Amino acid sequence: MMRMSSQRLLLAGLMAVSLIAPAWAQDVGSPAKENLEQALPKPAYSPYANRDFPTRPFFGDTHLHTSFSMDAGAFGARLNPRDAYRFARGEQVTSSTGQPVKLSRPLDFLVVADHSDNMGFFPDLFAGKPDLLADPTGRKWYDMIQSGKGAEAAIEIIVAFSHGTFPKDLMYFPGTRPYRSAWQETIAAAEQFNEPGRFTAFIGYEWTSNTGGNNLHRNVIFRDNGDKASQVEPGRAIHRVSAVR
Repeated sequence: MMRMSSQRLLLAGLMAVSLIAPAWAQDVGSPAKENLEQALPKPAYSPYANRDFPTRPFFGDTHLHTSFSMDAGAFGARLNPRDAYRFARGEQVTSSTGQPVKLSRPLDFLVVADHSDNMGFFPDLFAGKPDLLADPTGRKWYDMIQSGKGAEAAIEIIVAFSHGTFPKDLMYFPGTRPYRSAWQETIAAAEQFNEPGRFTAFIGYEWTSNTGGNNLHRNVIFRDNGDKASQVEPGRAIHRVSAVR
């Protein structure tokens, strides 16, 4: 029988000792199984469990004025509700300054919230509607706008309305043909461009409470479609039904 070298004898001895070593001789730094399970929990079966935050945010605008608002129109807005919805959906339009414009990303929703007070007044003033030009103040504002002083006209219009000095003959009240026409056009624009699942065109308007020159603005947004919105006309700060123009 061949004799083993001293080095091999030492190695064999160490191996034997490790096999019979008691539990207390093992590495005391090894974590227990239950500690590992607490530190490294398994993924939940449902990834949506306990999720309390939105995962698909939507972007849009709930307060947009067009030329139908007397202040925006006088300040230079020339686009109407249909133009606004086209732009919000990602289409290219020509801006009020004559430049081509397009959003980098289409909006998910839009509320055209034109002022209910005198809704539709400015497009008729800008177009020179005879009934409006027959009034001295209407003619004055028209001439100012045509001469490039639209901003000054806008300030006068806003101040006159807020102080209760706006000419009654120029008011577009609920029950009048031009007021109703502007509201129906607003509804029709939203109905045309509303596309469920892609783009939501809300029907709405801005109501302004005129309390001694302090305007308290509230946006009114309809949750229904045009069939319901057409049954009412937007409320106004000043209530009066004049003869149908």
